[in-house]
Amino acid sequence: MSGRADAGQSSANAIVLALDACDPRIARGLAAAGRMPVLQSLLTHAAVAETRNPYGFFVSAVWPTIFTACTPATHNYYCWEQIDAGTYQHRFTTPREIERPPFWDALSDAGKRVAIIDVPHSRAVTPLNGIQLVEWGCHDRHFGLHSWPPALAGEVESTFGLHPIGSALDTRVERQFAGDDYVHRVGPLREPHEEKALVADLLASVSVKNRLSLHYLEQGGWDLYLSVFGEGHGVGHQLWHLHDPAHPRHGTNVAAELGDPLVEVYERLDAAIGDHLAHVQPDTTVFVLLSHGMGPHYDGTHLLDHVLRRLEIAREGGPQGSALTRAAKRLYSEAPRGMQRIARPVAAEALRARRRSRTPLPDEDPPMIDRATRPWFRAPNNTVYGGIRINLQGREPDGQVAAADYNAVRDELTAELLALWNVDTGAPVVDRVVRTEDVYDRRDLDAFPDLIVDWRRDAEITTVYSPRVGIVHVPYEEWRTGDHRPDGLLLATGPGIPVGARLAPIESIDLAPTIAARLGVELPDVDGRPVSVLSARR
Repeated sequence: MSGRADAGQSSANAIVLALDACDPRIARGLAAAGRMPVLQSLLTHAAVAETRNPYGFFVSAVWPTIFTACTPATHNYYCWEQIDAGTYQHRFTTPREIERPPFWDALSDAGKRVAIIDVPHSRAVTPLNGIQLVEWGCHDRHFGLHSWPPALAGEVESTFGLHPIGSALDTRVERQFAGDDYVHRVGPLREPHEEKALVADLLASVSVKNRLSLHYLEQGGWDLYLSVFGEGHGVGHQLWHLHDPAHPRHGTNVAAELGDPLVEVYERLDAAIGDHLAHVQPDTTVFVLLSHGMGPHYDGTHLLDHVLRRLEIAREGGPQGSALTRAAKRLYSEAPRGMQRIARPVAAEALRARRRSRTPLPDEDPPMIDRATRPWFRAPNNTVYGGIRINLQGREPDGQVAAADYNAVRDELTAELLALWNVDTGAPVVDRVVRTEDVYDRRDLDAFPDLIVDWRRDAEITTVYSPRVGIVHVPYEEWRTGDHRPDGLLLATGPGIPVGARLAPIESIDLAPTIAARLGVELPDVDGRPVSVLSARR
């Protein structure tokens, strides 16, 4: 690699520092409380804007959308698994299927010298004018540690070792997994001593990642230096319950011993940003990005296909309980909305009592039947948003729904999902149901869901009810207690960027064109556009 920058010179013309899945709301609160002082300084002196990530697909699609400057409909990567439209078969996807190049390729082709460190869902397959390190410290792992030039990965390993979590291997899973899901977890859920070990490794990970990132920043001579820290992603997924006293799995004894690991990791990330900003000169452009958020893992995706199966049975005229139950359902469904709201708490308590009194639980469904024979089924879409695919004639090989009925079926499903309520709270389960083509341009043979289910994420969803569906009780039993929230935060400084400005929200597809424009490069064939107030030096 090249020698270090001379004293007094900028290490890079543009520095982009990203905290992957570091929640903006929490970070702002910590900044205001003096626990993230670097962020608080940026909030005061930088131009600040919320960033808008791809609706419904913002989990796996966030970073490909950022680095390709294209929507998920264009770059075609939004989930780690999908049901193939032509076969009904489940398969795993990889970022090899991303159909647009990362923006740093265009910068390199334009003669710009780039350093790209740990950008999630990226690959180092194209020679660059600079360096690229992939999957050393990322949350998401697809291909394993590799780099451009190829020798860089070995140099990193010999100098810094492997990342305690991001570089971990696990024989229980295929290569494609998140290290923090498996490190220090033997059983279905982590024991207290395993949580303690995970916290120690997360904190150590921030320190070693900071040293590595500073090492390559200090070499200097970069036109673009882009480094992503993934530790906020892991702590949010795995240890949200220790941060959130209201979470059902919040263990007061463990929390008393460990404190709040999410806050500790955020504080160390803040200090790491400060260490990098020490290399900034007045002519350096700086973007600090909190890519997307984190909150409690409250969604109903784990029970969605059970609900869809119930609706399928009802559509076919299948059994819907006893005569008394059917009469009660009919009275409730035909009552005015105001009467339904009044009756709901009483009905909820009755349903909870029924749930407690029955073994096996009354909502247990028969095994899911073959997708080819069903009118609809759950389409993989990570967990934050549910996805529903209609088995459409003329599109699917064994379509069950006529094209003339497509819209009516989607209207029917939408109405039934909006009618679901949470038996434990009496509140609706679904905020809204969105037709995918209302957000994205569809392809004829894409694997997208036809409906995106936006869950109401203010409480755990284990038992739902509607007059047509009945009771469905499916507890969430996996280990992740935190999951994503959609929007991010951008803080920008540099020549011509207005100090302390509060900007309108920025679409994530516009970030790369804005960064490239600061370096005098226009990106070809992208959906995004430069944000004028941030892109031009004045």
